[in-house]
Amino acid sequence: MTKKIKLNKTQRAVIEEYGVKHIQSTIDRKQEAELHQAILDGANQAIRSKYPEDDMVILRKFDLTREDRCLRFQFPSQRVDGFNFKLQTPIADMPCRNGCYSGEVFPVDAAFEEAFDEYATVKRANDKLENDKWQSFRAFVIACVYLDEVLEVIELPEEIRERLGHRSTGLVAVTPQTVASLKATFKQAA
Repeated sequence: MTKKIKLNKTQRAVIEEYGVKHIQSTIDRKQEAELHQAILDGANQAIRSKYPEDDMVILRKFDLTREDRCLRFQFPSQRVDGFNFKLQTPIADMPCRNGCYSGEVFPVDAAFEEAFDEYATVKRANDKLENDKWQSFRAFVIACVYLDEVLEVIELPEEIRERLGHRSTGLVAVTPQTVASLKATFKQAA
């Protein structure tokens, strides 16, 4: 009979780190990414409408441009709302003055407003789903006293199990290919 490994704070943190990455990978954010791209394209178009490329060439020559990541938009419904783009987002440049929260507002079309509102809805739903899964996972990990209790429910990768001190003694005499074959066989049977 193998000795049970009691979970400590460090081991729980390792399991939670794995869980966060795994949960994030299970959330389908394809629609969210497509809507974000539509917002980015619309923002770049609105910036170029206000600041034509021909003018920007001259300003770039004298290093008088900036990339503003927090923009405000005027929608056809007369609503004004803002959006913050991440640092790596390829946003169009504009004349270098004022900066973030300058009060500058870019008029956009109805398609942009629709994408903007749908993006907010989809992102909120995805974030809620991710948060709910994370809360359930974290509650489960906190409730577990021993590593074996976690392994009964969650199949942790071998490297994570080794970091936690769980070493299989039965796998010493077999090759990794045999282990993979056995896992596949019993997974199908289940």
